[in-house]
Amino acid sequence: MSASILSEIRKRMRHGDSIDEVDFEVIERSGLSSNEKAALWLYAWSFVPRRAQRASAELHLRLVAPHR
Repeated sequence: MSASILSEIRKRMRHGDSIDEVDFEVIERSGLSSNEKAALWLYAWSFVPRRAQRASAELHLRLVAPHR
């Protein structure tokens, strides 16, 4: 995995790009393996503020949890 991809992710996340933009425009287009892309996504996710991480996780859990 190249340092330039990490640098691009770091620059864009610090600039305020959304994780969805970085995922689509940088990570998915990288041509790397699924495992490498997953690691890059986690790296990008680490720049998302903690509160936003929790809110996003809880929203996704509600969307996939079976309705009771």
